[in-house]
Formats: sequence, structure tokens, C-alpha cells
Amino acid sequence: MRQITARIVAGLGLLALVSLGGCGTERVEGPQIQPRPTLSWTAAIGQLETSDSELHCSGVLVAQDVIVTASHCLFLNTVKRPAAPNELIFRPNMGGLQVLPPSRGVAFLGQGAVLRAGKLRNEDVSKDWVLVQISPPVTAVQPISVARLSIDGMLHMIRSGNRLVTAGYGSGPYDELRVHEKCRLLSQQELGLFPDDTWLQLDCIFRVGDSGGGIILLDGASQPALIGIIAGFGHMPHNKSEPLGLGVNAGNFLPYLRQPVSSAMPQAGTRLAEAPPN
Repeated sequence: MRQITARIVAGLGLLALVSLGGCGTERVEGPQIQPRPTLSWTAAIGQLETSDSELHCSGVLVAQDVIVTASHCLFLNTVKRPAAPNELIFRPNMGGLQVLPPSRGVAFLGQGAVLRAGKLRNEDVSKDWVLVQISPPVTAVQPISVARLSIDGMLHMIRSGNRLVTAGYGSGPYDELRVHEKCRLLSQQELGLFPDDTWLQLDCIFRVGDSGGGIILLDGASQPALIGIIAGFGHMPHNKSEPLGLGVNAGNFLPYLRQPVSSAMPQAGTRLAEAPPN
């Protein structure tokens, strides 16, 4: 099996971030904004930071009180120990026109592995995830449903009319979400790797800070389904000059969520293209 050296992409925010004072078991409180029909699904993706660091990652709201992000993002504020849940601050719709109040981590609901910033082995990419319960719940945004699909199933959905997009708060002149639509999901066979559905490979460039952002399928009505999260980047095994984006298949953490599998799978019909047969 060919080895792809992956570098995680936790990032440095270029603008000073306002820290929320306090530590211990303090929770971020704030008024919740009522949902608006015009608020896009992208508002469910937020910037993730810690109280005492200018580094940031990205996170995706998968329940009103749960986000998923990359496991290595817990090492934002120190290389000696991972951040505790209450040190994490999630800012949904960061940089958007409608300002939403931040939430703070309360507990870890599940984690693939404890992974530090740096390089990831192939076998570690699929473990680079952590589910964080947050407070207060984000009621102004519809959480993004999580889908369990094989890579072949994802490719079938794309051929059937779904659009693949990635989104994260990578480095740039502003702290704002960027949605990338020119990403192609690659099969393991295409790369010459041993078939493995637990981690995803894309031909797009992920930026520093994109870690924990969403890899998403959009149907014809632009309804999202989370099929993975961004883990890092490497290089094509056949050409080291070509970038390779790496992600975690969302099926790895779906069993740790409270939502039933039936509601997490993409639905066939007018909104989503036909799902592949089992």
C-alpha cells in the first residue's frame, strides 16, 4: 500500500479573536436568535477556537448541542495536552451577516483517537474526529444531517446529480467561511491504494484552518448531507506536486450521535438523487 504523508491543517487566525473570559465549568450564555428561512446551511459550520489561543479550526453543527471537528484540533492552544471541552469555543456563521452567539464545549461524546498536530499516517486519518457537546444549544441554525455512505455510494450520488462541496475557515485575510465547489472525490482504486472507505481523498486544496470543516453533498434543492470532515492534506502518490485533500468518512462517528440512522441517510425522491442499493 502506498503511503500518503498527510499534514493536518489547524490554523492561525489572521485577526485577533475575542476571548470569552473564565475557565473551569463556565458556560457561554447568550440570547438565541429565532431561525430565519433565509439562513443558509453554511451557518451550521463555524470557527472553533480556544480561550487562550489565536489558532483556530472549523467545526460542523450536527445536532443543536453537538459539533464534530478534527481530533487534532484539540491541540490548538498547547502541544503538551489536548484542550478540555470547556476550553473550546464554537462560533457558528462566523463572518456572516447575521451574528450568532458563540457556544462553549461541555463534554466529549466520542473521539476517534488522540492525535497531535503534525503528520498523520494513512491509518490515522479515519480516527481524526471528535464529537463535542456544546452549550448553549444553537437553535438559530438547522444542524446538518450526517450520512453513512461508502466511497462508491458517494460517487453514485454525485453521478446522480448531487454536488460535492467542502467548507471551512481556512487562512485568509478575513475570518470567514469559504465554500469550495471544485472538488472531486477520488476512488482508492484511482489512486492505486488499498480500498478503504474510512477516509476520503479529494483533488482540492485544503487550507490551514480548514480542519474539522465539512465535506458535504448538496441535492437539487441545496439540502446538505455531511459525508465527512476535513482532516488534512498530502500529495498524490503518482505526482508529489499535485495536492491531495484528506477527510474522515462521517460513517466513523455517526454511531456516536443520538440521531437514528434512518434520519441520517440521504433520502431518495425529489430532493436527493436516488441512493445506491445496498
